[in-house]
Amino acid sequence: MKNLNKILVLLSFAMIISCTDDSKNPLPDFSASQGSFIRFVDEVAPPTLSFAVPAEASFSLPIEDINGNTASYTLDMVATVGGQISTVDNFLTIDSFPATLTISAQMIADAIGVPLNSLGFGDNFAFVAEAVRNDGVSFTGQVPVFDADTGILSGGNTSTNLLGGVYRNAMAFNFTFACPQFELSELVGNYDVTSNALEGGLGLSDPDRTREVILGPGANQITVVGGSVGFVGGDDLVVDVDTSTGALSLGASGVAFPVGAGGLTFDSDYGPFAASPAGLALTCTADTTLTMPVTLTCCGGVWTLVLTKQ
Repeated sequence: MKNLNKILVLLSFAMIISCTDDSKNPLPDFSASQGSFIRFVDEVAPPTLSFAVPAEASFSLPIEDINGNTASYTLDMVATVGGQISTVDNFLTIDSFPATLTISAQMIADAIGVPLNSLGFGDNFAFVAEAVRNDGVSFTGQVPVFDADTGILSGGNTSTNLLGGVYRNAMAFNFTFACPQFELSELVGNYDVTSNALEGGLGLSDPDRTREVILGPGANQITVVGGSVGFVGGDDLVVDVDTSTGALSLGASGVAFPVGAGGLTFDSDYGPFAASPAGLALTCTADTTLTMPVTLTCCGGVWTLVLTKQ
């Protein structure tokens, strides 16, 4: 099986601008060797797909070779179906651009060798691309990770900022089969904190691992009373809900934590929910689950809060 964590060589270059003779300049011509990068033309891959009619669960979006130097583009898939993980190398390959990228539930079922009706609501599918430049050099849609203990750089060779939504990257994306449309009132109730990445990450702790979710304050909004780590004096977390797809997004600005929380010398507001993992309400699984990929205006990273209804 192809290993997505390829060992790379770390090269560091210093850009020097001067009036010296170009023939004596030892630095390479970077413009002559751009990386291979495939992106969506108009919009990014959807974070959720309706699975109300399984045979119709799909998306088709145009993609382009932005640098005009790609020989092939191959997607590998990690499918989480009913809690079981399956990895599929070479899920699909495209070797001519521009092109239309189509992924359907039937394609996924065929790739992992199961009937279409074996897939279900809440199943997640993550895709990582390998784009091979026309000189044979490959670029993987993962960021490099340097191990200071071993001196080895592993993972991919795509910059973190390129994988953000603003670049409409088609190098790394995922989606979840969403539940059918539901009533907002179904989300009201008491929840256990299944996961809170903010806990521990900034030296904060969460002594009360429960939250209450109430309606409002606006239309199509819910409020997580106590916020992400509410006991430290942060504001409640207001969330916009799309009841047709289950998508969740930040509904209002607010203080995530104040100065002094956990001994910190700074504060932070909530930032927009990250694109990955997708903010999502699952109401049709065994337990209603709210996944909220919180970001902070103070700091980088994604501090996901996952709540499971009691």
